[in-house]
Amino acid sequence: MPRITRIDGKKTIEKSKKKVAAYARVSMETDMLHHSLSAQINYYSTLIQNNPDWEYAGVYADEGITGRNTKHRDEFNRLIEDSKNGKIDMILVKSISRFARNTVDLLNTVRELKAIGINVYFERENINSISNEGELLLTLLASFAQEESRSTSENVKWGIRKNFEKGIANSTKAPYGYRWDGEKFRIIKDQAEIVKEIFRRYLDGESAYSIAKNLAEHGVRGQTGNPIEQTSVKLILANLSYTGTRLLQKYYISENQTRKRNKGELPMYLVDDMYEPIISEEVHEKALEIMKKRAESMPNKNPKLTPISGLVKCGICGGGISRRKSSGRWICNTRERKGKTSCASRPILEKELKEATIKIMRKSKFSRIDFTKKVEKILVYGDRIDFILLSGKVSSIKREYSGERGSNPFFCKIYCGYCGDIFHRTNWKKQGKVWICSKRNGSCKVKKMREDEIIEASKSFLGEDYGGKVVEYIDKIYIKDDSVTFTFKDGTVKIWQRK
Repeated sequence: MPRITRIDGKKTIEKSKKKVAAYARVSMETDMLHHSLSAQINYYSTLIQNNPDWEYAGVYADEGITGRNTKHRDEFNRLIEDSKNGKIDMILVKSISRFARNTVDLLNTVRELKAIGINVYFERENINSISNEGELLLTLLASFAQEESRSTSENVKWGIRKNFEKGIANSTKAPYGYRWDGEKFRIIKDQAEIVKEIFRRYLDGESAYSIAKNLAEHGVRGQTGNPIEQTSVKLILANLSYTGTRLLQKYYISENQTRKRNKGELPMYLVDDMYEPIISEEVHEKALEIMKKRAESMPNKNPKLTPISGLVKCGICGGGISRRKSSGRWICNTRERKGKTSCASRPILEKELKEATIKIMRKSKFSRIDFTKKVEKILVYGDRIDFILLSGKVSSIKREYSGERGSNPFFCKIYCGYCGDIFHRTNWKKQGKVWICSKRNGSCKVKKMREDEIIEASKSFLGEDYGGKVVEYIDKIYIKDDSVTFTFKDGTVKIWQRK
């Protein structure tokens, strides 16, 4: 009988491709730099896709953003987040100055990426951050780039301030009612009539809110295309520019690159007759006098402020969040004034806000924290609280939802899958917290649902820390007798079968 020997072929091990991305940035919004950014994107897209050992992971590009800090560079921050999530193995950058001009930011970011095995290659300097000598070279070259940036910034500031002394404005952004023609502000007739109407009605005793509401009803819109709001009306009434006079250097940029109102730190310059006025100085002064009297007559003219008053902002709409002493909650002003369709934010308990602040600031007591020297603002989202520090660093802490009144993630999220009506929460002696259709025992016969069952369904899709994710990512939850349907804000739909 013949003997048969099997000879296996050689196993070929396919080498996995390296996921490579690139980062590009220009710091000014001009046609020339728009072209430069486009050229960078095309160059890196072609370079990466033409390398057979690389897998294209995208080009991340920030436009019109300074490199002196990373705080407002959305694409840069998305790049770092994607790197941490395993989407990227290597990052290509044109030069150190494109990545970051701040030495501390640069080294912190590079070290953070190096710790998870991600190399940043700086093309102009021919430096691989993951190499042994990479960090030393980066420290030296980044320091030079930072100093060059600082020197350039000082020269620009000096030029701007010299122009202020001559009565030359730095900005050509025209207030509502004017346009810039390349030489000076020119009146826009239709808008100027609206400005005059606002002053006339205010001097006749009408409130800023009433004026704004009436203008919105008649389709009047501001320069951005949005309806004129109460705050817009107040800004117009307080704006000296409508008299043809302009106050220069009302704001300045601090050493940590923060825009601040000038409260005497630098000289200001009042320039008369810069352009044609829309209203007289007398009308403007009368409007200011009325505003002052009304503010003094308000019942909350001397509110009891907390150390964080004025710092807390809504992460969703960007509006201010104010304290409500009676309920112990902080509520978005936009949502409260215009309704939930204008902002999907949720109130936050003062207790939670204080506890988060103590953790982030590493203090034993809330009252001992000096916010003026550390915090620029506090952004409240549905799933987290972001502390934007004056240093440029962002520290986050997850939102905690206890499930009790004022802290329940399912509030205004649960609806009936049959009749579409909202569910409300109640307490049953035998079953504890349950959710019931508002029309149950009437026109709708859907079964009630225990809250712990909804929690179980939420955890199956969102994990143990489901609370903040329900608030931040879920639009609505529909309850049926046999299923729970989660509709996400991005359009995703997931169904959980009831037991």
